[in-house]
Amino acid sequence: MGILRALAFELRGRTAFFKKPDVNANIYFTYSHIHKIALLGMLGAILGLKGYEAQSRDIKANGDNETNRYPEFYEKLKDLKVSIVPHGDRGYFSKKIQVFNNSVGYASFEQGQNLIIKEQWLENPHWTVYLLDDGTEICMELFNRLKSHQSVYLPYLGKNDHPASITKVREVELENAWAPGSCIDSLFCSKGVDLGRSRTGPYLYQEFLPIKMDDILNSYVFEQMFFTNQVVNKIQNSNVIYCAEEKNLFFF
Repeated sequence: MGILRALAFELRGRTAFFKKPDVNANIYFTYSHIHKIALLGMLGAILGLKGYEAQSRDIKANGDNETNRYPEFYEKLKDLKVSIVPHGDRGYFSKKIQVFNNSVGYASFEQGQNLIIKEQWLENPHWTVYLLDDGTEICMELFNRLKSHQSVYLPYLGKNDHPASITKVREVELENAWAPGSCIDSLFCSKGVDLGRSRTGPYLYQEFLPIKMDDILNSYVFEQMFFTNQVVNKIQNSNVIYCAEEKNLFFF
């Protein structure tokens, strides 16, 4: 087996908003971290790939749901393995509710046609992202664009109100050096996990995050994700843990 490589970069923003689809009555809430679908959408924008709106237009024009079962960005990038390392306080970033008006004519049927929107935004989020080099043409094009800081569309963190900053792009070598009883320094799936103790004050972030899309309705498929300083004695998918830059990284 040849040397495994990944492309790493720092992903930051002043704010971010990754909308949870389950609550939208009075306020729109955000996931605590960028999830895989949102990350692939951002990478798709860098490559100039089409999104949800283009998919809807293509289905209406061609009447073919089978060849348009996913948005283009997801169809071409869904097999890309990623690892996400949060740099928040014990896995969390500060959140604040933002209130603003949407006064375009079609926004609301209320008097004055003014819709008051409340959104929960992440403040100053920062992740280190690792993309596994799978040797495909689309992966090579993505790596070249990231390394040369070229993007077809502006990358953003959930919505175009939240521009993304991508810095310190670099290639890293990966090793199969993780052993049970060690920490995992990235987000990781909780399936089959047996956690041990931490030498310092233990913390555990856990949240159900989207990890893939359903091919019929394009709805999210969720997985419970952990981020902790506790050691991991056992995990179901230990074969996708690699070591780079003195970190144990779970790829999914």
